[in-house]
Amino acid sequence: MIDTVRLNIHAGSGGNGCISFLREKYRPNGGPNGGDGGGGGSAYISGDSSFNTLLHLKFTSTIYVERGGHGRGKDRTGRNGQDQIIRVPMGTLIWKEDEDGERFLLADICDTSPVMVAQGGRGGWGNTRFVSPTNQEPLLAQNGERGDREILFLELKLLADVGLLACPNAGKSTLISRCSRAKPKVAEYPFTTVEPVLGVVSAHGQDFVMMEVPGLLEGAHSGVGLGHQFLRHAERARVYIHVVDGLAEDPGRQYQMLNNELRQFSEKLAEKPQVVVVNKMDLTDVKELQDEIADSIRQRAKEDGIDDLDVLFMSAVTGEGVNEVLGKVVELLAATAKEAAEQEIVPEPVKWGQSKRTPIRVSREDGVFVVQAQELERLVGMADTRDRRVLLQLWDQMNKNGVARMLEDAGIEAGDTIRIGNSEIGWF
Repeated sequence: MIDTVRLNIHAGSGGNGCISFLREKYRPNGGPNGGDGGGGGSAYISGDSSFNTLLHLKFTSTIYVERGGHGRGKDRTGRNGQDQIIRVPMGTLIWKEDEDGERFLLADICDTSPVMVAQGGRGGWGNTRFVSPTNQEPLLAQNGERGDREILFLELKLLADVGLLACPNAGKSTLISRCSRAKPKVAEYPFTTVEPVLGVVSAHGQDFVMMEVPGLLEGAHSGVGLGHQFLRHAERARVYIHVVDGLAEDPGRQYQMLNNELRQFSEKLAEKPQVVVVNKMDLTDVKELQDEIADSIRQRAKEDGIDDLDVLFMSAVTGEGVNEVLGKVVELLAATAKEAAEQEIVPEPVKWGQSKRTPIRVSREDGVFVVQAQELERLVGMADTRDRRVLLQLWDQMNKNGVARMLEDAGIEAGDTIRIGNSEIGWF
């Protein structure tokens, strides 16, 4: 089962603005008419109940979203890039990695509402935007803003109300197939179930989702066996049915071992309510030793600080005792309903749609004044810096946004070199 995927998301960059002037037969100097670039497409992730795994994304390492179209003459704006929606199963967690390598939760996909994970860049302004009473021939336009580049980690945790936990061959598959329409593989050898199985159960007037987790072995929390790969899915469950094999050499030891594995994997997992049930009571060896088996389990529970543990018995094959087990499950689900309604605390969601501008900085490196100003970088990227008229208009823009004053405060003199983005110009 593919339940973790790493994705590189490249949102679409904005289209470039256009430098254009109206030229008609009877209007030779009609003025600027360069259109703006279109906005780049954004990336969204949305839940889709038709998917059960992340397999469809396993071989998609990078997703590119459409960029915006460039502006054109006659005030024609470039078309916006088309947004892209990535479909994932319900219960997918989206983790984002910051510059320090730390991961934080971006979203928990529990419905079909799309969540933006990478924002497209804004389109660049055409030269029409720079016309003013003192500048009737604007020769500047902006490059489109680069779209976000994000590294995302998708982790699927299946949504279920009840988790079935047990050692291999304890009868979990038989139980879920009896309670629901799920059809897991059932056989008399261990590890018949190799990935989680979901089934909808109707019992005592309630419907709930039950999930079977592959059998756990001692040391599962550290990678032994198969179950450790899927314990993350069990974290979503509100109640666990802890199935003990009645034919185990030491049922009490088996019960204690599985609880220890849960505790080692996650304290939160171990603290959730359990229905402890011994399976295979249809067999004589189990039926005749019910009291001894129950006492063995209660003794082990007492060692772990659990007093008066209620131990149930059932036969998943014949159905004896199953209704009582489901009744207990429904009671615990009702008791935890309020807790389930209170959503997990999720970090403050990322606020998109805001300006991506960063503070303007001026520094000096090897005799060159380096200006870090996104808006200027987008202008210089399309400017013909060999044209003195263009340089004068750039200088006017630097005056407006305070860069000229910052350069003067840094000690710039005529003839010094300024680096803006990948371009270098002289100060005059």
